[in-house]
Amino acid sequence: MNVRLPIKAVAIPALAVLLLTLATAKGRDPALYPAPPGQGVTIYLVDNGWHSDLAVPTVEIEARDDALAQAARATSTGPWMLIGWGDARFYEASSPALSRIPDGLAALAGGRKTVLHLEGAAGPPDRGWQEDFTPIVISRAGLAALLARADRSLARGSDGGPIAIAERRVPGEAFFASAEGFSLIHLCNHWTAELLTAAGVPVTPVLDTLPGGLRLDLRLRAGV
Repeated sequence: MNVRLPIKAVAIPALAVLLLTLATAKGRDPALYPAPPGQGVTIYLVDNGWHSDLAVPTVEIEARDDALAQAARATSTGPWMLIGWGDARFYEASSPALSRIPDGLAALAGGRKTVLHLEGAAGPPDRGWQEDFTPIVISRAGLAALLARADRSLARGSDGGPIAIAERRVPGEAFFASAEGFSLIHLCNHWTAELLTAAGVPVTPVLDTLPGGLRLDLRLRAGV
């Protein structure tokens, strides 16, 4: 009995996690992904170990007629744009990450304001960026769907445009109010995975809780 009890104590939660992983996995949309040969657009998953962004050519964002395009024009003239999302108070802070751990844990309970973050860049991540990055080739239709999903995250002002937040940590970046909720089951990396899902890329939310898991997920399921 003393041997079996610990085994059950481990096996039951492990089985529950496995079932949850399988039940929430998102399949590939063959109409969007992969892109036809020679017709894809390269975007990048960029991460610092805790948080992930997607780097997209700015021209692709600004070609749209929506709030996201307005937000990008107001942010930077850089040829590349980082798109991210998260809890407003934690995301906007500029203090060292370790000092913000208690606040980050408090955010997991949900109910706090969220923001969409944009930051311009002079070139793609493979041009000497310090962060880890993963190139992903998606179709043009997939990119349009991805950007439309990001646009839906934005809260709208009375004029229908994005609501800019005054906080700016560095030149060429901006925060905009979001209408989505942040919680333990909807973290910043889950949001990034949702944008990739919109582009037809298969993802597994349970694995995508941290950027390393999202990179592994893309390697295993999307062949990236």
